[in-house]
Amino acid sequence: MAPVTIVRPGEGELIANNGPSQIRILENGSNTGHRLGVGEITLLPHTPGPIQHRHAQHDEGFYVLAGEVRFTVGEDDYVAGPGTWVIVPPGAPHTFANPGDDTAVMLSTFTPDLYVQYFRDLKAMVESGQSMTPETMTPLWSRYATEISSEYADPPATPTFMVVGALRPDTDLAKFNALREDEHKQLEVLRSQGKVGAHYVSPARRATFVEIIAADEEEAARTLATLPFAQFFDADIYPTMLPDDAELAHRSRLLSRSPLAG
Repeated sequence: MAPVTIVRPGEGELIANNGPSQIRILENGSNTGHRLGVGEITLLPHTPGPIQHRHAQHDEGFYVLAGEVRFTVGEDDYVAGPGTWVIVPPGAPHTFANPGDDTAVMLSTFTPDLYVQYFRDLKAMVESGQSMTPETMTPLWSRYATEISSEYADPPATPTFMVVGALRPDTDLAKFNALREDEHKQLEVLRSQGKVGAHYVSPARRATFVEIIAADEEEAARTLATLPFAQFFDADIYPTMLPDDAELAHRSRLLSRSPLAG
């Protein structure tokens, strides 16, 4: 008789490599002749999704167990609550995110199972200290027949916001320091998505400065909330704008009066 595999709560291969998300591998394909892989994906509140992409060699299924997940397919958004099943065939552009206030959990299937190894390789890349950028991610995606759906990529969000934060007096510095690695990992994720530029934290000065690229202040606040350090700071968000023609002319006049001008 063929053996039966049972994975109990808390068991399975846990892969936490994408900031506020993690996947628990329930079936790695070794028990299904590599026809099927299964994972449990947990998304913390306000988790941004990966850039929209497509797979060429496997179907991907998502069954929402808890919370709400926003699926984006091409130009269309769908909010999926518990009990919703989503199947993404090869070639279909897609991404997902958890913009809500509650943790979301999904059961995810891969047929065949090859994408299970992708998550292991991604974890190894992050743990090696390699940055998650389009340049570093493209070879990894190519290895698993995955590519960016560039025709549906969001246009660059030109507005930039500067976040200025003061460390709260009651901050537990031991807890703060324990989250430093998580902060760095999430920064790499946000930078790979083009959502964060400069970032500076000084516990000694009890201050932080973060440059966020977003369409509006509300989106900037959501991005900020995904950073583990955000919980320790009282922060203000200030919009920054490119200088208009009048400002550029004014700067030019000031420069011409400078003793350093030629």
